[in-house]
Amino acid sequence: MRKTATFISISTLFIIMLFSVFFSFLRFERHYPMYSLEKGWVATYRNQQYLNTELSHLSGQIGISFSRGDKITLTLPKLLDTCNAPFPYLIFKTECCAYEVFLDGKLIAYEGLDAIADGSFIGNGYNVVPLDPDYADKKLSINLYITENNTKANVVNMMMGDFDDLYRNLLYTASLPLLTGIFLIVFGHIFLLISLAFYMRYSDVLNQIICSIIGILLGVWLLTEFNCFTFLLDKATSSFIGYSALYLLVPTIYSLIYSLHKRYDGLVLTIMGYGSLFFSFLFIILHLTDKVHIHHFLIPYYLLALISFLFLAVYDFVDFKAKSKNPTTQILMFGLTLLSIALILTAGVDAANPVMDCRDSILMTIAIPAAGLFFVITQLLNHFVFMTRIYAQRKEYASLAQIAYEDALTQLPNRASCDKKLAEIDKSDSDFCIVSLDLNGLKEVNDNDGHPAGDKLLKSFSGALAEVFKGHGECFRIGGDEFMMISESIDKETVEKLLHDLDIKLTELDKEDPGINHSVSHGFAFRSEADARDAHTVFMLADQRMYNNKKVYYARKSAGKSISNPK
Repeated sequence: MRKTATFISISTLFIIMLFSVFFSFLRFERHYPMYSLEKGWVATYRNQQYLNTELSHLSGQIGISFSRGDKITLTLPKLLDTCNAPFPYLIFKTECCAYEVFLDGKLIAYEGLDAIADGSFIGNGYNVVPLDPDYADKKLSINLYITENNTKANVVNMMMGDFDDLYRNLLYTASLPLLTGIFLIVFGHIFLLISLAFYMRYSDVLNQIICSIIGILLGVWLLTEFNCFTFLLDKATSSFIGYSALYLLVPTIYSLIYSLHKRYDGLVLTIMGYGSLFFSFLFIILHLTDKVHIHHFLIPYYLLALISFLFLAVYDFVDFKAKSKNPTTQILMFGLTLLSIALILTAGVDAANPVMDCRDSILMTIAIPAAGLFFVITQLLNHFVFMTRIYAQRKEYASLAQIAYEDALTQLPNRASCDKKLAEIDKSDSDFCIVSLDLNGLKEVNDNDGHPAGDKLLKSFSGALAEVFKGHGECFRIGGDEFMMISESIDKETVEKLLHDLDIKLTELDKEDPGINHSVSHGFAFRSEADARDAHTVFMLADQRMYNNKKVYYARKSAGKSISNPK
């Protein structure tokens, strides 16, 4: 629990520091005057005028939801003031409207007029209109042409000022969603690549892959919803990308719930997940084929989202009742639940009172980014738990591998390792050398001085053997007092010298511990010497030579001669 709290604290602190740096970078200070032109307009619709109209409440004041083909003329009675800006611009946001902008009756900008005839999709977003240098003291008027049925033709954030000030003001007023969206997209892609790399070896990384996709979709939707692509993409493309990301969130959430609860019968969940995925792709395909534009499916999407939230609540209740102790399920379901609550609240507010610019909604500007960041923290925490489990598994595997392939007493590779090495060199065509060694007198030491003394002899001899042949070959303990050395890059003279060095080393050990006789019998053979070239035949030849050496040793010992390591 303490590790979890520490990890959450560190992750939160890191994200706060990261955002603080970006906020300082995006700090907005305007260089020239900026004017808001939202109030005081005269709206003309079907030969009827509406005085003192506020653009952001245009539909409400006229009391109508507009249809395709409708035209609204907006005229500002007050003449435009000068802002002394080197690059004066007008900026305003519309929804599915073509427009014309006039100064004193002169057309200075237009967009989307083709959509009036062909019915193409215009989308939602900001319109950026450059003003003539002599714009001051002229009358501004705008014609709006509705291109979609059931459209709220409100005009939001009508601002006039220097282009650089307007641009930075747009980014600053959406700074938290902007930074969160960028962070979610970048983090999601990086984490997706990391998860895919792990997925090649660990199948339970699927949860992290799905979480990464959710983060990317959420980030894309935030950036498009807050029109952060205004100066990069046209409104139609940006709106299509945003709606597509939003619609794909529901099936992705279904897939995460299903992945976290595989132990349950997920037939209904599977049907709902694939059903929502089908409808999401259907919405996208219908839009791409220009049958029905994608924003018309927002209400059906809200219904699908509400159903998915109910499923999420049910599984939260099931986990709580079952007292699930799976850390992955607990962590990700908690983050997913908070994120879903924020999305559902946003959908409810939007359905009850459509707001053209989400910058005006505290829920959108704070709750969604905060929930998205918390979801990232839960994803990081889940990855931390996953990596901890993987580390423990690897440590356990290494421990088992050590038991399987290493002699516990001498720390030399054991018989299994030796057999594996013999099988490897058998497959090669190169020459190799096998040295067979048998420790003399181990049984007598065990019988006379006890097994601890015998273990001490085995350890000291193994250390001497490994030290002498280090860099020349691999040493193995293949039995109680039996050892072997295998080398693929050694010649006869070097082997003889090393065996002589080993005898000298054992003589030195005799002097250090005179109570135990350190002595070994050895024999070696090369592949080129054997009739058959397989490793077993070479080993048998080396073993025979070792036994001949051992016979000489015991013969001299029985004759009473003081020699412990015969040549």
